[in-house]
Amino acid sequence: MCCRERVFTKMKSKSRDGRHKTPWVWPVLLVGIPLYLYVNLFAFRNIPFHLDGDQTFFWAYALRMLHGDLIYRDFFQFTPPGTDLFFLALFKLFGPRIWVMNSAVLLLGAALCGICFSIAKRLMDRDMAMLATLFFLVFVYSRLLDATHHWFSLLALLCAVRVVMPEWTGLRSAIAGTLLGVASFFTQTAGVAGLIALLLSLAWERLGAKKSWRGIIGYQLMLLAAFGLTVGALDAYLITKIGWRQLWYFLVVYPRHYVEFGRQNLFPGFHAALTWRTLPDLTRRLFVYVLLLILYPSVLWHCWRERSQAAPRNVMQLSLLGLMLLLEVITRTNWVRIYAVSAPALILLAWVIARRFKPRRYVLAAGWAIVACLAVVQTWSRHHDGRRMIELPAGKTVLSTQKYEKFSWLMQHTKPGDFFYQALWVNVYPPLELRSPVFLDVLISDEDTRPEFVALSLRQLERAQVKYILWSPMLNGPLDPAVHGSTTSVRFALTC
Repeated sequence: MCCRERVFTKMKSKSRDGRHKTPWVWPVLLVGIPLYLYVNLFAFRNIPFHLDGDQTFFWAYALRMLHGDLIYRDFFQFTPPGTDLFFLALFKLFGPRIWVMNSAVLLLGAALCGICFSIAKRLMDRDMAMLATLFFLVFVYSRLLDATHHWFSLLALLCAVRVVMPEWTGLRSAIAGTLLGVASFFTQTAGVAGLIALLLSLAWERLGAKKSWRGIIGYQLMLLAAFGLTVGALDAYLITKIGWRQLWYFLVVYPRHYVEFGRQNLFPGFHAALTWRTLPDLTRRLFVYVLLLILYPSVLWHCWRERSQAAPRNVMQLSLLGLMLLLEVITRTNWVRIYAVSAPALILLAWVIARRFKPRRYVLAAGWAIVACLAVVQTWSRHHDGRRMIELPAGKTVLSTQKYEKFSWLMQHTKPGDFFYQALWVNVYPPLELRSPVFLDVLISDEDTRPEFVALSLRQLERAQVKYILWSPMLNGPLDPAVHGSTTSVRFALTC
């Protein structure tokens, strides 16, 4: 009788968490999410959309490395080389084709959704976990479709937290520390933020669960050792090539002294006039900002009040990671960075909703309706937004009418392998397979562009006899921090 009761209890528990009711989970993860990303990255007949954003820098850097240039020596960069090397590996395997770049965005998005779901299902049932994952997909990631370095570091950080969620062991600490080191290979500050979060979570468990300091300190030391060894191993090649002083300058000294973090406001993206056209995007940004500022402290306070219980442990780990990532970008915010640290908050939001609202059937129905509407609107706008197809050296692509005119002119006056210089952005190099002989990627009339780098770049332009320079009127004076980075507002001018 006792045995039957135990079996019945296990079956009832399994029914309660809903696992046997969600056979569609794996098809959605393995087929549905990649398919949704595909239709947002490729037009009909498998032609990729031309993407922009910060990822174009890493595509251009990978292209330079493919031609034999060395990062920090032959071209400027002040983030770690992880993202450049990732795209370099893809270019070596498949060539610098536009479909390869879009496929990388698809693979990154699918991987992020996979780890978000894996974390979320430890905090809630699979229905809510999947809803949180899809909300992140359509509300944040597919809105940007920008495979910048922040997403790669976030992927490694979420994997590190997921590894230690079941329990702390020496092996799990070593794996988590290694993943934190990998995160620093993409964004130097992200790995440190994740390291602080996990060190604090260990100390938190000591205070809450009354574990011995000896075991806690042992795990912390293992975490630190694995992190340090990974960072050293990944940077060893560059240190032997350019020296540790040069590497330290570009990764630490330059960002701290010459990137003007103070000119960026706490809530970027609200400079646009409030119209019916801008309202959806401004609403989305406001929601994310407010969510980050309110949710992390609130959830951590809840975990502190219930620190003696085991239930909030995983929630506390995820909240600490989100808070540390928010503090990492708070003094240099822009909409890309804010969105890139919002994944933990969206998972925690689903956890709060699952706890607060008992009739989850109606909550799930409302959530699915919101996700479906966002997905349909985004997909429809990408395929019906005044785009044209063009055959470029890197393959066929679909782009806007404004870009079509620019790329058509450039393709008529250049050929693959030509030296060319784009002074404000770098989005013409990979599609047209052009080469930059210049150390600087961007010329800005402030301290970001160091005088010694300008002098070097001018000598390189003269030596290479560059025929065409793509110039922007924005470069004729100080850039407005409210609009800096908005490529849609840039009117390019060609000068010979």
